[in-house]
Amino acid sequence: MNIEGLDALDNKILEVLKENARATFSEIGEMVGLSRVAVKNRMEAMEKNGVIQGYKAIIDPTKIPQGVQFIIDAELIPELYQDAVDVLARDRFLRQIYTVTGECRIHAIGFAPNVTTLESHVNHLFKNTKGIRRLSWNLLLTTIKDVDGGVEYEREVQESI
Repeated sequence: MNIEGLDALDNKILEVLKENARATFSEIGEMVGLSRVAVKNRMEAMEKNGVIQGYKAIIDPTKIPQGVQFIIDAELIPELYQDAVDVLARDRFLRQIYTVTGECRIHAIGFAPNVTTLESHVNHLFKNTKGIRRLSWNLLLTTIKDVDGGVEYEREVQESI
């Protein structure tokens, strides 16, 4: 990892954290050649400056024996676009929702306990969500590449004047 504006030691610390966010200050210090206290001070400074925004366990429900990961592609009716997006955003099976190129199109990735539940749920979404013109879904079979579980991003919505 090489973040501009940080020195080599801070970048080394971040690399260690990327591999193991549960590493102790002492363990990180041994790996980067600093004392426990120096690592603690550097990490606290990076937290204060917003470089390190938190530590979390990344849980992948798709690794459990049961369950299916799926993709939904939907074309929405322009006049009812926001209503449909609001319903999709609250959907318990959807994990990621994206707007994509094309007229009022949404791409979503989700996880369901089994194919029968997924099929029933997708049919329910299509029949009962005002604003969905077309909807297709596919099962994900294999993940070939997933860098760090994707990108964590929160969009700030600006209100129109």
